Amino acid sequence: MPCNLNFNQCNSFINFPAPIFNCWCRLTSLLNSSTVTIINPVVVSSNASFNAAAQTIIAGGDLVVTLTSGNGTAITTDGAGNISLLAGRYLITSRINGIIPASGEASYALFQNGVQIDSSISRTSGTGGANYTISMSEVAVVTNGRDNISLRNISAAAQTINNASMFIQKLS
Repeated sequence: MPCNLNFNQCNSFINFPAPIFNCWCRLTSLLNSSTVTIINPVVVSSNASFNAAAQTIIAGGDLVVTLTSGNGTAITTDGAGNISLLAGRYLITSRINGIIPASGEASYALFQNGVQIDSSISRTSGTGGANYTISMSEVAVVTNGRDNISLRNISAAAQTINNASMFIQKLS
């Protein structure tokens, strides 16, 4: 692991997600015959970008997305709208551009293992046939194993979208 050559003290300031221990800290530890030196763990980042082409989403149906780029192995997709996440905390952001149906309302929410994440609801209303763009941002927590995440139409009417995008970043 490369050293921080600023030679600042071992714990002189807070770094996220963990303090950075430098050469000076290691040297002090060795000179004092200490065994409590902590070396920061390697944090493997995971993120993924998804796009969705024009499609009609039935009431209660999921947005079908395609993985366009990614890093790491914590985020995968099955190609049918379901995104699979390993245990951790994830920031999920999305943007949808569509056409307001005759009912006058478009509503979407994130679902985790088939259960709606209540704070993720995003909706708009207007004149049927008008274009709209909505976005949402949510933090999802996966506590064990793998959870499926999907963006679902929660309106009573089918939704026609022009395009959509989603970005997921593993926070921890």
